[in-house]
Amino acid sequence: MKNQQRVDGELMQAYGKVVAILVLLLILGGLGYGYFAKVDQVSSQGLRFEHNRLLNVLAMVRSQWLVQGRPKEMRLDWSTAIDLGDGQQPLIKMSDQGWPTLSKVTQEGCKTLWWQLLGGRNELSKIITQADEAGEVCSYIANNGDRLSYQLNSGRVIFFDRSVNLVISEVL
Repeated sequence: MKNQQRVDGELMQAYGKVVAILVLLLILGGLGYGYFAKVDQVSSQGLRFEHNRLLNVLAMVRSQWLVQGRPKEMRLDWSTAIDLGDGQQPLIKMSDQGWPTLSKVTQEGCKTLWWQLLGGRNELSKIITQADEAGEVCSYIANNGDRLSYQLNSGRVIFFDRSVNLVISEVL
């Protein structure tokens, strides 16, 4: 009888450990599911922050353009831009109204403009770039559908937040 009680006790301990492990796995599974469900939302918030950065950078570039006497091309005056290797910053083409623009609106040109204005950050690898040659617009689309558009001729920045169907349009 003592043998049977001892075996029953060991079996109950093993059963308790299995139940504890299953509960722990359920808790970790729930937390993991919640975490991975939110990863896309968090990563797509980057475009919302880039919207504010782009507005600030455009204002800074335009003020530099005015101070430098409204040149057709100018060098960006900050260290986060693409370095040409000899310490010089790239020339950026400016519109007659003082907004950074492109000589030819292409997808590659829009990517380069993003890098020149916002620096060499890795967010662009997660963003789809589109170029509308007719409207002279560079669009940057996040994986959640949010869209940031920059109109090259007017300097207008439009941010469309897909999650709340909100359009934020700003002209400096």
